[in-house]
Parts: sequence; C-alpha cells; structure tokens
Amino acid sequence: MDESRMNETDELAPDPRAASRTRTLGWAGLAAWAGAGLALEAAHGLKLSAYLDDELTRLLLTLAHAHGALLSIVLLLYGHLGAPLLAREDALTQRLLVGAWAALPAGFALSVIAHPEGDPGVAIVLVPFAGLALVVALVRLALASSRAA
Repeated sequence: MDESRMNETDELAPDPRAASRTRTLGWAGLAAWAGAGLALEAAHGLKLSAYLDDELTRLLLTLAHAHGALLSIVLLLYGHLGAPLLAREDALTQRLLVGAWAALPAGFALSVIAHPEGDPGVAIVLVPFAGLALVVALVRLALASSRAA
C-alpha cells in the first residue's frame, strides 16, 4: 500500500488513546460524584443546618451531583461507542464532551459559594455554556452515527 494512502487511513481511524482517556475520566468522575452523593446523603442524615436550611444550596448541590454522575456515564458511553465513530482528526467532539463534563456540574456546585439570597452565585454562568457544548457534541455524534450506518 502506498505511504500517502496509509497516512490517510491513519487519520480516518479513531484514536484508541483518546477513547481510553475518556473512559478513565468517566470512571473517575462517576466515583467522585457517587462520593459527593454519599456526602449529600450524610449531610441530610446528620441534619446539618448549613445544608438543610438553605433550599437553594440543596438544589444546586443536587443538580451538580446528578449532572456530574450522568455526564460521567455519557463519557463512558462515548469512550466505548462514540469515539470509534469519529475520525482521529475530530478531537473537537471529545473536547466539547469533556468540557461539559467538567463545567456543567462545577457551575452548579461552585454557585453555592457566597450566593446572594434566592439567587445562585456567579459560577452559574458556566452552566449554559457547558450545556451548549454538550448539545453540540451530541449533535456531532448523532451525525457521525448516521454517516456510519
């Protein structure tokens, strides 16, 4: 096979290291957010007033936990199913997913710090940007899936 043809084939093949890194982040994130969920349950069970007395804090931390765990599962699915659909040159989709995985729950969790009465803290601005990154990545994966079919 001619060398230029081999290089072209290599560029179109998925990058197994990227898929492996994404799976590692997914498992680590799932462990971390499961631990965070246990901490929230403990705060509730121990009747910690800092957690129970502020409804907005409870809501934001619950949203952080739920989004973090769900997006960790999305990274695992991407690492197993999505990455093989994409060419090696398409690192943008993985970056968008990993960015959303990090920023979406962080936006919820960090917005409890010094939040004004009834409103989340300034870190909440991360949430819509991370949500947009997630939607773009999922659309790119859907398009790649339809091309592969």
